[in-house]
Amino acid sequence: MRIVSSPSFRLLAVVAAIALCASGVQAQQTLGGITGEVTDSSGGVIPNATVTVVDEQTSFTRSVKSNASGVYSFVNLPIATYTLTYTADGFDVQKTQNITVQGNRTATVNASLKVGKTSETVEVEASPLMNAVDTTNGYIMESAEIESVPLATGSFTGLATQSAGVSAELGGGTGANSGLGNAPIWANGQRDTSNSFLLNGVDASNLFNGKSTSQVSSARVINSTGVQTSPGGGGGEIPSAASIYLSIGNAIPTPAPETISEVRVNASMYDAQQGSTSGAHIDLSTASGTNAMHGGAYIHRGTNWINAAPFFFNQDPDVPSYDKVPQLHRYVAGGTLGGHIVKDKLFYFVGYQHLHVSDAELGDSFLDVPVGLNDDRSANGLANVSNNSFGANIGNPNITSGNVDPLALILFNSPSLPGEPGKWLVPNDGLNGAPPTTAHLDNAFIPGTGRFAADTAVADLDYNATKKDTFAFKYFYQHDPTIAPYSYSSVPGFTEHLDSGSQVASITNTFIVKSNLSTTQTFGIIREKNWGDNEQAFGPDSIPGGAAGTGSMNVFGSKYFPGISI
Repeated sequence: MRIVSSPSFRLLAVVAAIALCASGVQAQQTLGGITGEVTDSSGGVIPNATVTVVDEQTSFTRSVKSNASGVYSFVNLPIATYTLTYTADGFDVQKTQNITVQGNRTATVNASLKVGKTSETVEVEASPLMNAVDTTNGYIMESAEIESVPLATGSFTGLATQSAGVSAELGGGTGANSGLGNAPIWANGQRDTSNSFLLNGVDASNLFNGKSTSQVSSARVINSTGVQTSPGGGGGEIPSAASIYLSIGNAIPTPAPETISEVRVNASMYDAQQGSTSGAHIDLSTASGTNAMHGGAYIHRGTNWINAAPFFFNQDPDVPSYDKVPQLHRYVAGGTLGGHIVKDKLFYFVGYQHLHVSDAELGDSFLDVPVGLNDDRSANGLANVSNNSFGANIGNPNITSGNVDPLALILFNSPSLPGEPGKWLVPNDGLNGAPPTTAHLDNAFIPGTGRFAADTAVADLDYNATKKDTFAFKYFYQHDPTIAPYSYSSVPGFTEHLDSGSQVASITNTFIVKSNLSTTQTFGIIREKNWGDNEQAFGPDSIPGGAAGTGSMNVFGSKYFPGISI
């Protein structure tokens, strides 16, 4: 049966949020904040102290004054590392560097000023205190931490399991069937459809709610999806690409790790602005430019030369010795570049990555053809094959050539396609008539190659209009098609093409009206697609049967022939 889903479109309307901040209120998803208390050395509060925050990469600057209780608060700060400067009459100026602001978090940094002159500056090292502003359970990973985590497929879902209460299925490898490598995620006992995803403040969940899998490696989650281990893939491989539902993770926006500045995983106790689901809330922000030009290029290559043979490949005698360890070729190449267009005002960042995978694990087909099937494809020959397995020897009457269905005769006489080994579309019994056993069910093997490619791009433009007014323009593009020879058919000629991809664009404006009033407006649009169809070696009206003639099985008048399952 053909499994096709048309592209899904989602438009995220304008979201306007006004934060009334007497002390410290949690900021929007892609922004953060800093709050704290200014005191003297005896612990007395210092009202009306001037606190200035400066982005160490872009020189973006804001200033506020502490209130009557000595408390100051910065809201809606872009994700970055900042320097805080505290100034008050009769006290030394205090400077605290390397304060990291994370999205959807408010850092608490207190200051104790010493009596002195404002012309003297004291530098103090400090680390933000434990988050005392909200009750969210989760964690945040910044770019340096992301780069240090080994991600076999480069998927951000490999980072989600670092949060307590969040688990994911083990990866199925790095081949074509893995796609982008996005794994199903379970948080706090919820279903893998109960998660929500954001990219740069835009809802990036898919048409199947929070499902994120681009490959299923265990049969426990393929019920009622129409996917089985045969046809499609060899040695127990589940061809996830055969199901739009099981491969929907290939449509989820998945930036390359080198282009991500921050990943936030909130597992529980998050507020209402973080989605309407009960699972994990996973929020990604792509990188931005700075005053200093920065960038890099990278190339990764992976092959099967040190791989172990998959269990079923190793156990199955049908698999030739040369294919016990399926061939795998994986190439990743990409680069990033960021900097300023106008110093301290206008910044850019761009990134691109190309991924190409070809492997035999998804490309091989394991078949269970009639025992003893050989080059004698005449009606008499096929009758003899049937009688040997199901005839008088087990108490059934033998059949004759006249009992052989004409369409079956045509299918068994259909010639092999270009590149297919042997003479026939339906291959001969590779065990030469040996009966199947529980340890060896399949008796035919057809090699092939599955392919996956992904192109992703990130573009970012940040504009500091004034100290109170900032704009961020972000765009993400992804196209990642899969080619699976045997998703729908046990024989060649009906290769599936899964066309997946997404685009996400957002514009975010933050404006500080006054010290305790700020506004954030985000306009975003997302387009996701996951579309499957397959090649047609022939149609239902014209089935080639060589010497047996041409057949038809077009009961419903369709032009579509899904394949041949054996």
